[in-house]
Amino acid sequence: MTTETKTTEPMTVFRKLFESGFHNDFKAMADTIADDCEWILMPDMNKIYKGKNEVVQLCTQGKLASDKTPEILFDKATPEWGVFEYINKGVITKEAVEFSKTTGWKFPSDPSTLVGKKYAVGVSFIYQINKEGKISHLREYLDMAGLMKQFEPAEKLVAYDA
Repeated sequence: MTTETKTTEPMTVFRKLFESGFHNDFKAMADTIADDCEWILMPDMNKIYKGKNEVVQLCTQGKLASDKTPEILFDKATPEWGVFEYINKGVITKEAVEFSKTTGWKFPSDPSTLVGKKYAVGVSFIYQINKEGKISHLREYLDMAGLMKQFEPAEKLVAYDA
């Protein structure tokens, strides 16, 4: 299966990064990243990857930890910025748990207890494009609260009225 879709619009630089990583073409993936790129994991900015080497390592490890086809929801870019959004669905693997340890994401308990559980999580990217057409600054938003909610026992979930 592939993430590619038929469209008349030119492929965005992030989609090139995404597709090349999906197909294990890590050189093409690296070619989408500026040398001075900064990739920030949001919302608490718990981890910032600086420079092309760190960003490529993050993308490569993330791809190798999860080999599934995401559902792409939104992919638009201008010459200066872009937005990419997808739903990541699957089953948590040991590799995904090991990858999560490198990100600084906070879990309410030991993430290794989640191996084998199904999940679906929204992921969004807002990024800037430099004059060479490469990604120079990116913020990645992962719906961690929604993800963790899927693993809470029903009796621990509390509904709040607004």
